[in-house]
Amino acid sequence: MRRFRLCTLNKFSPRFFLLAIADRDLLAQLIADSAQLPASIIYDPGLLLLCVPHQWFVALGIAKGQRIPVQRTILDSDTIEEKVKKLASMTQRLEQEVAAATSAATAAPAETVASEADAAQSTKRPLEDTSAAKDAATEASAEDSVKKARFDDSATRGGKKKWERRDRRGTGRSDEREAASEPSGSSGDRLPKRKVAVKFGYCGIGYSGLQINPGVKTIEGDIFDAFCTAGAVSKDNAVNPNKVGLQRAARTDRGVHAAGNLLSLKLILQPDGLQEGETLVDKVNSLLPEFIRIWGVTRVQNGFNARQSCDSRMYEYLLPTYVFIPPKPGSTMHEMLKRLRDEELAKLKESNPDAHSTSLDEVIAHPFWSAHGTEHDFATDVAAKKKYRLAETELERIRTIFAKFSGSHNFHNFTVGKEFRDRSCQRFMKTLTISPTKVIGDCEWVSIKLHGQSFMLHQIRKMVGLLVLVGRSGAGMGLVDECFGPARVHIPKAPGLGLLLEQPIFEAYNRRIGNNNDKLTRLMKKSDNPGLQDELREGVGYKDHEEQMAKFKQAWIYDRITATEADTAEFAKWLNYLDVFQGPDFEYLNPKGVIPAKAIVKVGEFHRDASKHAKKDGDQQDQDQNQDDDDEDKEAYAMKGNQLDEYEG
Repeated sequence: MRRFRLCTLNKFSPRFFLLAIADRDLLAQLIADSAQLPASIIYDPGLLLLCVPHQWFVALGIAKGQRIPVQRTILDSDTIEEKVKKLASMTQRLEQEVAAATSAATAAPAETVASEADAAQSTKRPLEDTSAAKDAATEASAEDSVKKARFDDSATRGGKKKWERRDRRGTGRSDEREAASEPSGSSGDRLPKRKVAVKFGYCGIGYSGLQINPGVKTIEGDIFDAFCTAGAVSKDNAVNPNKVGLQRAARTDRGVHAAGNLLSLKLILQPDGLQEGETLVDKVNSLLPEFIRIWGVTRVQNGFNARQSCDSRMYEYLLPTYVFIPPKPGSTMHEMLKRLRDEELAKLKESNPDAHSTSLDEVIAHPFWSAHGTEHDFATDVAAKKKYRLAETELERIRTIFAKFSGSHNFHNFTVGKEFRDRSCQRFMKTLTISPTKVIGDCEWVSIKLHGQSFMLHQIRKMVGLLVLVGRSGAGMGLVDECFGPARVHIPKAPGLGLLLEQPIFEAYNRRIGNNNDKLTRLMKKSDNPGLQDELREGVGYKDHEEQMAKFKQAWIYDRITATEADTAEFAKWLNYLDVFQGPDFEYLNPKGVIPAKAIVKVGEFHRDASKHAKKDGDQQDQDQNQDDDDEDKEAYAMKGNQLDEYEG
């Protein structure tokens, strides 16, 4: 529905108010046929605004600087002509209301008019009390009346009108600033809401990601439902998480886990129904499955925002070492590498006729495939791959490749929907490490740790994807640097199974809290003001929960990652998808590490569609494995830059 929003804009003119229109087609038609508009309305096509006279608002009882609830809407299904007629009808009705109000004001005694004008000028009425004129109130619909009654109830306390001031910086008195919750029990019983940071961990297997998304199962959805059931969120606020200001420190994708993540929102910390000695954390954990745990709830300043207050994030990626085995002989990628080897050898022979070897020889004829053979089916290949052990020299080479991601770079190729010129693609990686190998069950694994300021959508999975491609193909290490350049290339995402968020870090906020607590402590020594004690805040961190988190991570994340891989061979399926991929996308996997023109993806192209032409032996399992990722990427490509910012972690 297209809604008209009435507001004021002092810079435009003190005599006029603005009517914002979200429908460009409607505005264009209004401008083209201005005869449909009352003469008193001014329009500005550049601002997508209509300007209505100030006296309309005075007559309707709307004070300067206040917003009013939207009461008139135009449907998307209406034609332009119908929209124009509806708007003309609305404005004509407003003119009639203004005329009626003006007549009534003229007939009233001058003293009464003056006193009412003074009262309207001096009193800051709540949003709901100024949403309709006195004459228009008798014509209001039943729906508007219900809304007004609800709004009036929430704007009063103890029979008195409430006007609340908010400090944007969140540094004022918390008792004066924090809004009370909606009724928790009876209509007169209200419990206060407090801004808090909720620390929690989860296993993402079986979930469609962290962030609440209507119609699908998400981690946030389960947590929010648990808080609602526990009474920490009132019934009125339970219909929409935005009503309690829900924000997350890092958004994780489908199947991704977190040992520590954080939500900021307003909660009722002492809801009705808690047993003696029971905390809110205990109550909520009893309502959640065992693979979602709340570590703690910390009071924070009102200006705290989980995403914006977070300085950096630490992630871990568990990777089986068999992913570095070169492509299977006979596969599409193996044939491409073989052709690149022949081209390299031909160039070498131009300068040295005796040349007979290249840097790709071991990749083309890798010892694993020489010993195992190439005639086996997928399941037999997977069983053999799990017994593969990465040589120490090869591990050092992988670490050298990965180190190239350190520092500040343009990661536009490691996300979706972003261009090279977009400054938001510049990200800083603080530390990157790869652990020694470790055998779990019959498979060898390495742990990749990433500590960065922030990460874009799919960034870590694509970083690991490029690391695997370069590591198993013998491509030049300079390819990583090339991917930071303007050329747009297709970098596949590694499976979400191995990725987990270690924890978000809030160093700057904790320093600010420490300084503020020091000042408050000094003031408390000089003053007997008991209210200062309530202004003290704890820092946001996970040190007190390390033991719990370590046990949870082992039981519900590490063990489930390895068990899922043993059961589904997800990494092996991903490799098979890469090996049978058709098209020029991976031509950049050459010994020189340069990106040829045919591997560059043009703006608007989505090269993964080429997987429809994959070889027959990989069609079913590989396309099924990656279909969800394809859909997710296409959805992200359709988003605007500011929408994608919400998907960063």
